Amino acid sequence: MTRAALATFLALGCAWTAAILVPLYEFLAGEGQRGSRYLPIAYGLAWTGIAGAGVAAAVLVISKLRTRNAIGWTPLVAVPLIIESWLLGCLVALVLGSL
Repeated sequence: MTRAALATFLALGCAWTAAILVPLYEFLAGEGQRGSRYLPIAYGLAWTGIAGAGVAAAVLVISKLRTRNAIGWTPLVAVPLIIESWLLGCLVALVLGSL
């Protein structure tokens, strides 16, 4: 139970950090109208990925509970998904913002 609580705390901390860093996309997109035109796409990708990572971790935890297996470090599945979704939004802001 302690591992599951610690893993959940770490996953939530990672999600919180990624959510705080999403507004950095405005800086990365560049100045002017062209860069800010693609910001909603970058924001949408990042927020959808962060929420999807939470849902994926919850589904895995619930399936472990139903089969009566130990949860252990299962919530940490969300951490790489959160990081990848933030990076994808960052890349969209950089690449599409520079067009």
